[in-house]
Amino acid sequence: MGSSRVGSSRQAREIRTRPAAEQLGAVVERLAVLIGAGVTPQNAWSYVAESSVDPTVRAIAARVERGAPIAAAVGAAAVGALPRLELGRGRGSASAARVKRGGAAGMGAAWATVAAAWSVATETGAPLGRCLADIADSLRAVGQVEREIDAALAGPAATTRLVAALPVMSLASGWLLGFDTAGVLFGSPAGVTCLVGGLLLMAAGHVWSSRLLRRARQLAPAPGLALDLVAVAVAGGGSLARATAFVDDTMSRFGLERGADDHAVESVLSLAARAGAPPAELLRSEAARVRRDSVSAANRRAAALGVWLMIPLGLCVLPAFLLLAVAPVVIGVLSSTAFV
Repeated sequence: MGSSRVGSSRQAREIRTRPAAEQLGAVVERLAVLIGAGVTPQNAWSYVAESSVDPTVRAIAARVERGAPIAAAVGAAAVGALPRLELGRGRGSASAARVKRGGAAGMGAAWATVAAAWSVATETGAPLGRCLADIADSLRAVGQVEREIDAALAGPAATTRLVAALPVMSLASGWLLGFDTAGVLFGSPAGVTCLVGGLLLMAAGHVWSSRLLRRARQLAPAPGLALDLVAVAVAGGGSLARATAFVDDTMSRFGLERGADDHAVESVLSLAARAGAPPAELLRSEAARVRRDSVSAANRRAAALGVWLMIPLGLCVLPAFLLLAVAPVVIGVLSSTAFV
């Protein structure tokens, strides 16, 4: 009994260390496999929830067991309303959905892609398992990029933290050597100037590094999603115009933007019409290409991130260290020897 609790807690820690997109990708992949094996969608959610430590997955499964439409339950997770619905028995859930609907981002955007895919597949009668497998592939690719970004950031971030701690260490060392470095920083005009300048540089370095990190992390949770969804809708037997309009409506309903995929869908459908080729396969092929290009671009940004992060380190953090750590010692030495 105790060993099972220890094992589950260890599993929970391991899962929490994974990128969010990778965690969701694993859930979607299990659902795709179960549904492809003939398990009903409702039972598939129940089975996945039994082995999941994610409260959102369990909340979705609980709502599905009570008869809620699966796409609606997943969509509630996308806008952040699901935990309130489960824990607060619905009180305040509508306002929470309205507040968090604006611009699906982070895990909300990832859950929104799953909800949109589920809605398109079920309402058009297309094979749900293959659709979910494509979404899972995309989420795993995004998770791999998140890992590479974290790896690229680890070295510069550790260096930044070390340099940020050096001023305190230097002040302590100066005090042990008999220099009143703290008194210099707070008690003399030159020291106050160094203190203010150093703090401003540290803040600027932090803001600069954060912006570089956010820019490197800019990756859609499911690149090529519109292409995949139109392929799913077409596979359900609908006309091209109706499938495209339905996908537009579904993505808008779940707060997703087509972006550059809009032109890609039109281009592929035009090619399929001229060549007389099956549009679904062309759309899936184009979606795979979009995913590869998007992941490759993100990989390049992740690889360059370590170099770009050295710029705020050299221009902001290191000068701040000189102002906060080295300058007070020099001023203290000069003051004690009566040169100033």
